Amino acid sequence: MEFLTTIFSGPILPATLFLGFLVIWNLLAVAGTFDLEMPGSDIDVDIDGDIDGHIHPASDGLALLMLKWLNLKDVPLVLWMGALGVIWWFVSGVLWSLIDVHFFSRPGWLWSGLLVVRNLALAVPLTKLATSPMRGWFATERIDSLSLIGQECQISSSVATPEFGQVKFKTEGSPLLLNVRTDGPHLAQGARVWITHYDAKRRLYTVSPTTVATTASSDKPDSTS
Repeated sequence: MEFLTTIFSGPILPATLFLGFLVIWNLLAVAGTFDLEMPGSDIDVDIDGDIDGHIHPASDGLALLMLKWLNLKDVPLVLWMGALGVIWWFVSGVLWSLIDVHFFSRPGWLWSGLLVVRNLALAVPLTKLATSPMRGWFATERIDSLSLIGQECQISSSVATPEFGQVKFKTEGSPLLLNVRTDGPHLAQGARVWITHYDAKRRLYTVSPTTVATTASSDKPDSTS
């Protein structure tokens, strides 16, 4: 009971809620309910290293530098956010239990907010250090979005529809997980598809089921004729 009271105390509460959200989101993504892409991401590092979003040209260099420094160009966003959630929650709990509780028995909103900012400011560089060894795990050949058009891949989510879906695209390194929408049919996990279009605004690929087997069977001569 004391543990629950601690993790839901003022300075720790935001980190607890953030970590809980990430756990629920990833469980739903694994179950095939949601895309694995984080919601509300206006700035995204595309496969070809470009930045999509509302950034003024003068700030592009600084944004790229920050993304590179934080390892966000080399580590998937979901994994990076997961590391941040765990570290932020751990830092918040340790500092509250060892230091903050001796000065603030019940901190108000102002002090809680300041402590939250402090904890997050410490967690971000620690997340950078924690994710640095992971950069080599996801090293793949440079692939731009348009070059994927016409390539064959496999549905990795439980189902792919015009509203939802993910595919796994094999590379020389780790496979790429791409958010996709079908051009009409509902396709089950494991189905082979072609990438036919890329929507740069929504960062989504359109896929169509391969018809090689169907075409081959329809081209066979009729034995009854």
